[in-house]
Amino acid sequence: MAYIKFDPTDEFYKSVVGAVAENEPFGIRLQLNKVVNPSSVTLVVYSDGDFCRNYPMNHDASGDGYDNYVANVKLTKGSYKYYFVLDGVSYEHFIGRGEYRCPSFFYDNVRPYRLFVYKKKYPTPEWLNKGVMYQIFPDRFCPSGNSRPDEDKIMRVWGEQPYYREADGTVKNRDFFGGDLRGITSKLPYLASLNVKTIYLNPIFKAYSNHKYDTEDYETVDPMFGTQADFEELCSQADNLGIKVVLDGVFNHVGSSSKYFNREGKYGTGGAYNDRKSPYRDWFFFHKDNSYDSWWNFQTLPRINAQSKGAQKYFCGKDGIVRRWLADGASGWRLDVVDEVADCMLDKIVAAAKTQKPQAAIIGEVWEDASDKVDYGVRRHYLDGSQLDSVMNYPLMNGIISFVRDGDTGMLARTVFDLVNNYPLFVRNNLMNILGTHDTVRILTNLAGDTLANSSKEVMAEARLSDKQYSHGIELLKLAAVLQYTFFGFPCVYYGDEVGVEGYKDPFCRGCYPWGKENKLLLDFYRRLGQLRNNSVFADGDFRQLVAERGVYAFRRALPTTQTEVVVAVNCGTSEYKLSLNGRYTDMLNGRSYDNECNLQPMDYVVLQKDLF
Repeated sequence: MAYIKFDPTDEFYKSVVGAVAENEPFGIRLQLNKVVNPSSVTLVVYSDGDFCRNYPMNHDASGDGYDNYVANVKLTKGSYKYYFVLDGVSYEHFIGRGEYRCPSFFYDNVRPYRLFVYKKKYPTPEWLNKGVMYQIFPDRFCPSGNSRPDEDKIMRVWGEQPYYREADGTVKNRDFFGGDLRGITSKLPYLASLNVKTIYLNPIFKAYSNHKYDTEDYETVDPMFGTQADFEELCSQADNLGIKVVLDGVFNHVGSSSKYFNREGKYGTGGAYNDRKSPYRDWFFFHKDNSYDSWWNFQTLPRINAQSKGAQKYFCGKDGIVRRWLADGASGWRLDVVDEVADCMLDKIVAAAKTQKPQAAIIGEVWEDASDKVDYGVRRHYLDGSQLDSVMNYPLMNGIISFVRDGDTGMLARTVFDLVNNYPLFVRNNLMNILGTHDTVRILTNLAGDTLANSSKEVMAEARLSDKQYSHGIELLKLAAVLQYTFFGFPCVYYGDEVGVEGYKDPFCRGCYPWGKENKLLLDFYRRLGQLRNNSVFADGDFRQLVAERGVYAFRRALPTTQTEVVVAVNCGTSEYKLSLNGRYTDMLNGRSYDNECNLQPMDYVVLQKDLF
């Protein structure tokens, strides 16, 4: 029998699960075995600053061998930590977080629980967590045959391996395959068959490189991808199918060849680099010798000064970039490396977007816990109810991969605990759940074997999965995808993952979609998963972790308004697992029925909906 019971993801112990609103009262309940018999119990809440408050916990009730101790708390917005202090006749114990679910035991080096308090809740876009999001790297998805190469671009044959360096050893990212906006438009029926409701496009604005993160002109669609009319047609045709388009907003740096910086002289004699009186000069961080700050010291990517009034007006003004592309058909922005966009700019980006379209989505690229992010000594307030609607869920991606590939049930359980405990509900239900992106190893390759993390790009360029590795990877990918599609938040599929595209890290994770060579069985599986998202329980249902042991992970989603209850279970272990159920359930993927229990085989999964009688 445990001496202590406490689980902040259970409303019995914490009346508001997850983050809480500013000045919203909530209760904390701690259960202690009667043998503990403390003389007093205190809840200690503190922050990074000078705030520290002791809350005496009152004895509330007893039962089943335990005494209940309760404290009522109300806090202003911020990031807090807390733990418990037990005083006895001959002892003082500090009680903090133990394992993911099991309450902690007595130890001196207390590891506190986290508590995030947000400012307010504002309406997140109603459409954001419906259906499936699909990420497209425009040059590599589908060619229409209308691509117009310019300058010194190198046109490649569709399906060839992307270049990782030039013959002279330089990396220029100038090889193109001809994918464009018209090609994407032509494949909208295909995306609809996957139940895609949102397309997320990597950058489409004029730039030198194939990845387009070195923007030259935010006002123009890159000629390699098409025209303004092509973009508007894509948005219009997508809207007819109930599909939104989200753009990649790279507002923390530009290309050195851009019209704003113009180091290479591509745009005449103007530009901040050549003209100290340029209207763009204060956009950047120049030094006396005309050197400048750049993104991660890449000299081709000069960093934007978020304090610049000119830059703020250009991006966030009435006729600025943020509002203009929303007016032209986009429904939101994914903000690239948002941790390097200062709040003074980020607040204006959000305000501009919401003014233009109140239902516009603002999604931040954050690789860590976004509720406790500190950048350059400043604590960010992404999730306080005034900035981001969502963030890319890299923590969950890492947790799923560790579980499916390595059998690490504990890491996944701890990750989910943190997400449930730290994030506001309105953010948690809108998390962008990924398994891979243009910045990571392809998920199939990642799961199938060695990611060659320490190998040269020469090795990666030649490496391919063996038939055995590929088959094993497909088996593991199905397990990962089941979790991705059924967790809180919404799934985002990186183009080609649904048909078994493989590839190591950049640029090999950016290969061409294999039209006519798809893994049809995997594609059918993804289509069936997509249909699950029509059930509102996956968008809005409650979440409860049920099992995390012996290579098995299971959870429950429930939506009281529709009396819907779904149990999802995945067995990555080596032995059969008997999953206890409460009634009769039917598998939503294959139609099989189970009464009160399910014997889950190794490397198997179930998505069980409780039958209503």
